[in-house]
Amino acid sequence: MNNEIKAPRGVLVKSMGFSLALALLFTLVANLLPQVEGEAPVDQKVDLGALTMESYVALGETLFSGKGTCSLCHNDLGRAPDILALNMVEVANQHLQDERYKGSATDAESYLHESLVDPGMYVVKDYGKKGSNDTISPMPAVDKSPIELSEIEINAIIAFMQAKDGHDVTVSLPTEEPVAEAASPEVAESADTIEAVVAKYSCQACHVILGSGGDLGPALEQVAGRFTREEIRQGIIAPDAVIAEGFPPGVMPQDLAEQMTVKELGILVDYLAGGGEFSAVPPTAKPSDDNADSRVEAVISNFGCQACHVISGSGGKLGPGLDDIGARLNAEQIRQSIIDPNAVIAKGFSSGVMPPNYSEQMSEEQLDALVVFLLERK
Repeated sequence: MNNEIKAPRGVLVKSMGFSLALALLFTLVANLLPQVEGEAPVDQKVDLGALTMESYVALGETLFSGKGTCSLCHNDLGRAPDILALNMVEVANQHLQDERYKGSATDAESYLHESLVDPGMYVVKDYGKKGSNDTISPMPAVDKSPIELSEIEINAIIAFMQAKDGHDVTVSLPTEEPVAEAASPEVAESADTIEAVVAKYSCQACHVILGSGGDLGPALEQVAGRFTREEIRQGIIAPDAVIAEGFPPGVMPQDLAEQMTVKELGILVDYLAGGGEFSAVPPTAKPSDDNADSRVEAVISNFGCQACHVISGSGGKLGPGLDDIGARLNAEQIRQSIIDPNAVIAKGFSSGVMPPNYSEQMSEEQLDALVVFLLERK
């Protein structure tokens, strides 16, 4: 006896029809909803000839939540004082009278300017870096990397903070672009310790690293156990490629790795991949009495080659292995791949990973030594 129960054909057809209609309905609703696409902050072009105080204040409001990234911390989440909810002119005058104030401002406008470019002059109680007893501000100077606001932009934000609470705007409208200072022959020194790298690029403004920091981004103390060296490096180069759960995209500067020297990036990657320990010399770099070998080992170490390439049996895999490169390329090709790394891309690897200014950071002697060393790898 067959106990199988078959659904009537009409019921099956009706069910399929209902499912199709429901799917079409969801598609229609989705297309009717406003489509929102996040955009990275862009530089504001200011037409000084058409600028009014009203438009200058509006520019400051845009910069506050955009390029200036102020609203990332100064909001109602408790990471920093909620500027939009505070009367900032009154707050500035109060801070000027506080015995803890260490700056040289004389009025609300100069105080607000100072708080943006030198935030350590007054640290609001309970908002200092963890463990500093409110003596160190976690806020980066907005006129320096990675935010780099111009003087016109800084004053626009001050105008916004004054105007939003009904105070007179005391900053003057800019009449002409500031004259760029003559390029200095001095080149900013590359940071050579993890502490110097973290301080130079304000990592602790968003991440807990070296025992303290903010919580805008994930803590970096236990990264080594969760990510490979290649994933850590990629997270710095392309921070929005993979977003940690519970954190928003677009917070970390997209060009942070471009601002770093090769050595600085290598120091940071080595520290994070090593679980909080950093050695200036990779474990695979063995001491040598030979001057040439020592010189090459120093180049490989200082420029972080093994962060992306396997050399002497060890290293990353973001770039092609170099232990047999001498069998594949001649000396001129090897040199060219260092000077212009995107001219020819090895099969299976992406362009734009190796810094294009790599060779500019080397001396000619270092470049020659590296070429000879690689040519011998066969």
